[in-house]
Amino acid sequence: MFIDKKSEKVTVGTVPVMTFVVKYMPWRGSMEKIVYFDYAAIVILGVLIVSFITRKMLKGRLNRDFLFLVVTAFLTTIFDVYAVAFDRFGDNFYVGKYVFHTLYLLFHSCTLPFYLIFVIGITGSAHKTTKNPSYKILMALPLEFEVFMLALNLFRHVVFHFDENGTYVRGSFFWVNYVVALFYLVAAVIHLIHYRKTLQAGRFASIFIMIPAIILAVAVQFVFPELLIESFVISICSLYVCLVVIRPEENIDSETGLLRLPAYVDTIRKAEITKRHMVFVFIDISNFRTLNRSLGYRSSSSLFLEVAKMISEECQNNRIHAEYYYIGEGKYRLIVENNDRPLVPEFAKTIQKKLSDGFTFREIEISLLANVSVAHWPENLQDEKGVMLFGGQFDELNYRQGVIYAKEIMSKKNFDILKDLDGILEDALTTRKFEVYYQPIYSLKKKRFTTAEALIRLKTEEHGFIPPDLFIPVAEQNGTIHRIGRFVVEEVCRFIASDEFKDLQIDVIDVNLSAIQCLEKNLAREISMILGTYNIRPEQINLEITETAAAFEQNEMLTNIENLSARGFHFSLDDYGTGYSNISRAIEMPLSVVKLDKSITKIDENTKFYAIGMNTIRMIKDMNMDIVAEGIEDEETLRKFEEMGCDYIQGFYFSKPLPKDEFIQFIHEQLKKQEEQN
Repeated sequence: MFIDKKSEKVTVGTVPVMTFVVKYMPWRGSMEKIVYFDYAAIVILGVLIVSFITRKMLKGRLNRDFLFLVVTAFLTTIFDVYAVAFDRFGDNFYVGKYVFHTLYLLFHSCTLPFYLIFVIGITGSAHKTTKNPSYKILMALPLEFEVFMLALNLFRHVVFHFDENGTYVRGSFFWVNYVVALFYLVAAVIHLIHYRKTLQAGRFASIFIMIPAIILAVAVQFVFPELLIESFVISICSLYVCLVVIRPEENIDSETGLLRLPAYVDTIRKAEITKRHMVFVFIDISNFRTLNRSLGYRSSSSLFLEVAKMISEECQNNRIHAEYYYIGEGKYRLIVENNDRPLVPEFAKTIQKKLSDGFTFREIEISLLANVSVAHWPENLQDEKGVMLFGGQFDELNYRQGVIYAKEIMSKKNFDILKDLDGILEDALTTRKFEVYYQPIYSLKKKRFTTAEALIRLKTEEHGFIPPDLFIPVAEQNGTIHRIGRFVVEEVCRFIASDEFKDLQIDVIDVNLSAIQCLEKNLAREISMILGTYNIRPEQINLEITETAAAFEQNEMLTNIENLSARGFHFSLDDYGTGYSNISRAIEMPLSVVKLDKSITKIDENTKFYAIGMNTIRMIKDMNMDIVAEGIEDEETLRKFEEMGCDYIQGFYFSKPLPKDEFIQFIHEQLKKQEEQN
């Protein structure tokens, strides 16, 4: 890739090779060097450099690798222009000629090595090279040898020199430039092809296209030496790579200057392919929303920028090499090199303490509720899905002092199950592994069980019982909640239509509707069709809406509730008192029953709960709605809620949720006891 562009007369030793070629090219035109392409390249590369600096794109190894490549190409072009300018002075200014030609060759020689470094970075395979000293020595030797030859050339003129007329003459070792360039070109191609799976097809093509484009530019410049287009082609390729591969708007957070979520996910994906070992540090500001509301958007953005700077400074103070990411809403993620693993625990403690002790912002001490967690890859987390699930679950933890280690909480959160839940749910729906359990509800007025709540349960051969609070959120995210909901309604209708149900004296079965189900456009029609299939009356099913769902401001939800109510369905508000209460919303809905969450029914734990329970019950009764007290576990609590005016009791005091056959047996036993007492 080193074509002599500096004079019309170029020789290798004493043989005028290029003079012969140029002389017999009828299309060669004027040999005056055309530097306008270089000027254009300087503008393009200069704009890229300024853009990188002003847009804070200096974070992250990949950005720095690309910037080094662009700066090298920029300086190469600058020295190229100066070299051509000094060539026009004939036999004058020999010192200037040697200086700028040497600098041109030196920086030109660095272009392909920096391209190789960029390829290694973009494929996420740096750990494969840095841990191998032999590889690093092999990659550095050719460039070091060329630098040595250029230094030697200042004294012995082995690479190039100028004759008595000031004409540029190649030396006997000029071929070193070609060999070194070819070495790094081949190394880059091999590395890019070997790790092509780490890149999407479009990104791979965008990076790879630089190679044939530059080779073509060199070939054109060889045939037309007066056209200095090589740097221009490099600048165009660099601009294209910046827009298509680096993608600053997508990968850089404008508020903090840190890498964003797409870059974070891309790094994880590459680590999975290249078997990279590393450490994750999760930093979540739990009171992000409160700070955002109280400080305002601009001030809170400045605050989170200061937090990012503090994290960066602590990394430098602890000599930790890390890639920084800000994925929004007060969530910072650090990926630390495996070599720095022993330094992470102390670093994490420092970050957690500095943030939690009070962060000074604009001369004000601000309390930041910071959760900090550490996870090792691949010991704790092995794939992209596992990392994102852990990050999501970690974000839901209540604020606590001290650093949280993934090993401590992964067993509690069933991360092995969570990673496979999409497949587990799909298989369970296909093979009908879901089962509906029933928890009896006691009527204090009728002194018998008149109602039951239908509850979905999942049991697999591999994992056993999977709790609903684990699989329901995932089902809501991936959309399987709609099929699960239809399964429950159909199973309940089949049960109500059966002969064994008629002898139970159960008036109503409660069926839960999730917030996502309530947004389903044809919900009323689908439920009505299922009931019609089994000839079930709407008043035999009571639809439960959680308090979370009731707090949503969604027209589709209200339309569904109104349509179902018009068809004769009754509704109850479940989990009342979980923190999403909105009395005005509850009044607007056609509710007939309110279920008190067990957090309210713990009246023995605190006298204040008793006062809350009393006032809540009085308010609900004034609205002419029945009340179910959930979570009742002892007779004393039952009596207190009976005295306060509750209508129904549900809880382990009577029974836990039971499979259908056990539920039938339980109700028959209770009916038999009642008959004996009468």
